[in-house]
Order: sequence, then structure tokens, then C-alpha cells
Amino acid sequence: DAGGELRQDVPMPQPSQGEALVRVLRAGICNTDLELLKGYKGGYRGVLGHEFVGEVVSCASSPELIGRRVCGELNVSCGSCSICARGGTLARNHCTRRRVLGIVNWDGTYAQFLTLPVANLHIVPDSIPTAAAAFVEPLAAACRIVEQRVIKAEDRVCVLGDGKLGLLIAEVLARQQMATKLTLLGRHQAKGDLVGSLVEFALAPLTSSDLDEGLRGAFDVVVDATGSVEGLKMAAALARAMGTIVLKSTCACQATLDTSHFVVHEQIIVGSRCGPFPEAISLLE
Repeated sequence: DAGGELRQDVPMPQPSQGEALVRVLRAGICNTDLELLKGYKGGYRGVLGHEFVGEVVSCASSPELIGRRVCGELNVSCGSCSICARGGTLARNHCTRRRVLGIVNWDGTYAQFLTLPVANLHIVPDSIPTAAAAFVEPLAAACRIVEQRVIKAEDRVCVLGDGKLGLLIAEVLARQQMATKLTLLGRHQAKGDLVGSLVEFALAPLTSSDLDEGLRGAFDVVVDATGSVEGLKMAAALARAMGTIVLKSTCACQATLDTSHFVVHEQIIVGSRCGPFPEAISLLE
């Protein structure tokens, strides 16, 4: 329920056939978790959290995994619906009966132990420290934008938001051999400094009406990673006519938008969700 509570009487989860019991070593906090506490998706009941690295402690179907560090994809697919039958990325992200780690009908990572299907697990190489491995899931979400192929090498790109996900997106996209250096708009100069010379950092105004005229309509692709209602409005102002806006934010608040802007400017809005774990793990090695 909205607000959440600390529980110390949750029983040990029991893995079903084809699942592993995992001891959580590190768990990350995602903005989606904070939005769930505010009532996003109608009020989640269960253990929150979906970013983690852990150690397999039992797995009847794949005993070779015991003792290995793993991270895990959050979508638990049914394997039998029409979407799952089509396979690939569609099945990975959009099973019609999916359960989602720490979000929809599957207890998450803010506990000592969790269960996941073996098919969802990815072994973490020894070369990746445990603290870094906790970032595999959000880094995969950043890689999803590359996987969706919405950005061309000649595009001028802006990432809006300098939180954890925004910084990861900026670094991933900045390494894609773009013709023009990516622009990162955020509220915190110190966070922009973390990405260094890979990007051009600029301080973002509080509202789209205060946006610098030199930035208005200046970008072919704008990625909104603000986690706020105002983010989409600002992204729309930053994108050129017939430009693309990629939405990475989840927000419990309801937004009121003038949809005529998107019609008149023929802007494309692309949702972007979970991404490829192998690519994220490779980037961390």
C-alpha cells in the first residue's frame, strides 16, 4: 500500500520447479519503487525492489548455479500466451500475463532472499564487483534505447534528467559514436560532472516555459528520464518538429497535456522499458 512498512515476519520464499532461491547481496533503489510507495499501479502489496545482485543458494533444476553470483530480469513470463509464442524482445517485455519482480504479483529484492526462474538469471562474471553488478538492471534499461534503434548517428540527442538512470542513459548513448556530442540537462552540476567530457551538461530550468530559446526545438531525439510530469512537457519543447521523444520515466502522478502540440509538430513518442542484460553485463566488464 502507499507508504509501505518494514516487516520482519516475512517467511522464507520457496522456489518452484525451474526457479532458484537467491540470497540478495545488494539491492538498488529505482524511482519506480518510490512511485509505487506513492500509489503507482493502484497500490502494490508485497516486497518492493527489482534491481539486485545475489548468490544462488538452492536450485534443484540447475544445481551448477549454486554459489554463483547472479542478477535477474524482472519480467516473469507465462510462456504460453500469444505474445510469448512470438518470442524475442516482445515476449521478454510484454507477456500478457507477466508477473514483475517487486512490481506486479512477485516479491522483490528488498529482502534477504528472493526467487526467480532460472531463465531470468544471468551469471555475473568475477571481474565485476558486487557493488557494480547491482547496476545491471538499470544499465540494461539504458541499453534498451540502443536496442530500439530510435537514434541515428547524425541525430542531435538530449537526455533530460540527471538521476541514476539519466546518467546511465547519457553514458550509454554517448558511446554510440554520435556525430554530435550528447547534451545532458539536469539540476545538479555535480552529477553532470560524473559523466565528464562524454557529454555537454547544462542546468535544466524548473519548467518548460523557462527553457533557453537556444535549446527549444534543437534536438532530433530527447530522452525523458526525469521521473516527473513536467519532464514530458519539457521534452516536447526540446524536440524539433517530427522529432522523437523517448519516455523512460514512471510516475504515479497524472499528467494533463495539450496533445495538439504533438499533432501539430508531428512528434513521435516512444515508450522504453526493460533492456538486454547481456549487453549491460558486457559494458561493466
